[in-house]
Amino acid sequence: MTELRDFHADFGFLPHKFIGDSSVYAVVTADEQNGNLYKNVFVQDDAAGIVMRLKNSGGLYQGDRIRIYLKGTTLSSYNGMLQLDSVDVDENVIKQETLVDVAPQVVTIAQVGPDLQGQLVKLENVQFAASDTGLTYADVIGQTTVNRNLENCGGDVLLVRNSGYANFAGLQIPNGKGSIVAVVGQFGQDMQLFIRDLNEVQLNGPRCGQASCAPALLVNETFSSVVNGADAEVECWLNVFTQGSRKWKGVLNGSEQYCEAKPPSFGGINETWFVSAPMQFTAGTALSFLSAIGGTWQHDGLSVFVSNDIDLTDGTAVANAPWVAVTGLTLAGSGSTVGTWTPSGAVVLDPFLTPGDNFVVGFKYSGTPSTQATPYRIDDVLIQ
Repeated sequence: MTELRDFHADFGFLPHKFIGDSSVYAVVTADEQNGNLYKNVFVQDDAAGIVMRLKNSGGLYQGDRIRIYLKGTTLSSYNGMLQLDSVDVDENVIKQETLVDVAPQVVTIAQVGPDLQGQLVKLENVQFAASDTGLTYADVIGQTTVNRNLENCGGDVLLVRNSGYANFAGLQIPNGKGSIVAVVGQFGQDMQLFIRDLNEVQLNGPRCGQASCAPALLVNETFSSVVNGADAEVECWLNVFTQGSRKWKGVLNGSEQYCEAKPPSFGGINETWFVSAPMQFTAGTALSFLSAIGGTWQHDGLSVFVSNDIDLTDGTAVANAPWVAVTGLTLAGSGSTVGTWTPSGAVVLDPFLTPGDNFVVGFKYSGTPSTQATPYRIDDVLIQ
């Protein structure tokens, strides 16, 4: 699919009908079976995706690995969406394998742009807008297509486009938060999602702001929900900057998921805090976690604090909270190897808190571009 996108750009984004013998290869990621798509299927390879417009409905199914013989088809854009039009399944498609599993790319709403056209994605920690809950996915009586609004807890919104012919058109929009798997479309300036299977709409958890963040006796956070390159979002944790503009980011590195802080590439000092879910302190409660540097060491940028102010909501509240530095921790530093985790050791918090206190742990990163730009990582935070 990358070849087709590059070809379309090289020809000035003008329609092109193929007359020679050429082929591309892809896997079908969304088909017509649930009725949300008609005479359209989405296909992708390892790097890009596209929508195929079929001359006749049927014949292609999710998981089909196919060779697409391009002769007679037309490559064009329709309202910004790249399409391969006039595809005859009998004449242009050869199935090479079936039931091929394509893993969705985990992204945030903000990351869904034209470069993800036609690709299978998964969004986590999202919900339908409150104004859409209680409504149906589409107009099943009038068989009319309807856009519904998907949002995250930060207010970013993305359209979910549902056909009135879909087998789920008359079902009620779920009123919870969770994850959704879909393929990406575009119409003009609007990015869209198309649901391929209602079982992949898992919006069953508490909505934004409704999760119980009452002080607990245990925090065991592995950051398995963070999205690569996006501001780290963890239920009941607070991620804010008190100076500068950059927050802690989620990182997916091979099989590892963790959080990393570093300054932006320009500007002055950047100070960002990642504050844990609230805890209830009992004698003997201990903190442990892993830290690592993500680049050549320039400075010790990570420090750890506790506070009995658990009603923190923004950077101003964090900056003004009564923090107490936690001493006795072993942190990654000048002698550390890049990417190698350093266990902090289990540090009992009795010297810093009083039994009965409700408290949070704050992971503070400070740095400046160029001279104090060591990236710092944290993972496997355990408080018990």
